Amino acid sequence: MLRHLIVVPAYNEQDALPRTLETLQPLPEEYEILIVNDGSRDRTGAVAEAYAAQSRLPVHVLHLPVNAGIGVAVQTGYLFAQKMDRFHYVIQFDADGQHDVAALPKLVETAAREQLDLCIGSRFLDHGSTGYQSTMTRRFGIRFFSRLIAWLGGVRVTDPTSGLRCAGPRAWRRFAKHYPEDYPEPETLFWCVRNKLKVGEIPVQMHPRQGGVSSIRPHHAVYYMLKVSLAIVLDRLRPLGH
Repeated sequence: MLRHLIVVPAYNEQDALPRTLETLQPLPEEYEILIVNDGSRDRTGAVAEAYAAQSRLPVHVLHLPVNAGIGVAVQTGYLFAQKMDRFHYVIQFDADGQHDVAALPKLVETAAREQLDLCIGSRFLDHGSTGYQSTMTRRFGIRFFSRLIAWLGGVRVTDPTSGLRCAGPRAWRRFAKHYPEDYPEPETLFWCVRNKLKVGEIPVQMHPRQGGVSSIRPHHAVYYMLKVSLAIVLDRLRPLGH
């Protein structure tokens, strides 16, 4: 039986983490969970250890000594999967309660059925959805990156910044070696597109954050867009595979 790893990066998420982890309990036994405590200053690490001790599913906890950022935390998950050498799909699932656990089997099933290297949960595919929507500024940024990736890579993805994603071996083994330190989702998506890996999406619902603070603050929005846009353009100029 193929096993799959759910990577939960967590920084100062002591309030949201218990409920988030509890939602994962009904998942089938082929799933394992890795909580990456990204140098939290609150009780996130203790909450994660307590959950691991009583969970029905196998739960692993790694503690980074300092806050290294979302990219390092997620890459730690890919490195863990590489070291364990028993996982097929690696799924990123945020600790703040915004992601819907019901989407996880659908991501895996879609990736397997359509032979996708990267399957993304998009909040924009289901136009009838009543789920949580992000701010106008963030939606503008999402549309901008969607168009930029379509223009440079020829593939349109409606939610390129989504952190709810399922990576197959060809993608996550590369991510274990090279992964952006911050704002990694659009950059890694474009790398997959540019290198002819197969990318797809499924519609998902997002929920309001249950606690903590977003890593993308309003005053960081301009820097975020410029930094990621430049990284994508530079990636376009690199030889394939790099």
